[in-house]
Amino acid sequence: FLQLIEVVVAAKFRKAEHVSFRAVRRAYENAQQQWSLEHPFARLQLEALGGHIVHRLRQEEAPGTSLQALDQPEQWTLPGLVIKMLHQLDYERELAARWYPCGKDVPIVVDPRISAGLPVVKGRGVTIQVSHKRFTAGQRIGFIAQDFALDVSVVEEVLRYAENIAA
Repeated sequence: FLQLIEVVVAAKFRKAEHVSFRAVRRAYENAQQQWSLEHPFARLQLEALGGHIVHRLRQEEAPGTSLQALDQPEQWTLPGLVIKMLHQLDYERELAARWYPCGKDVPIVVDPRISAGLPVVKGRGVTIQVSHKRFTAGQRIGFIAQDFALDVSVVEEVLRYAENIAA
């Protein structure tokens, strides 16, 4: 029965939570090792957060922390994920104004004042969706870059982002 539960839990993470097979496998192996458990997915209360499998720790296990990413040993998800998210935001008048979902070094931004808040190329207003549709319709990356006056590397980054959010 415990093996069945582990398969069901692993499948839930893969399909419903969109966690990679590799992350599921690492989380399983790390939980086995860290807690010396034969069936960690049947024993631990786990959840998905940001593509990771996390375990909600009791205070006596890790005072001051609440979540640990099992697929990355010693990676504490909070406040780490919160801090990472905060670095992706621009603020105006103490309110979040723009979000850079891939980080500020990638010129993709979500700004509610531009293109109804759809992800766009920073400084251009060209939506990620339009670029992706043109590429899937058969237009070459170089042509799209030239048409929108963008670097080819920017168009490639946009297409990678579009593929990741479509998956």
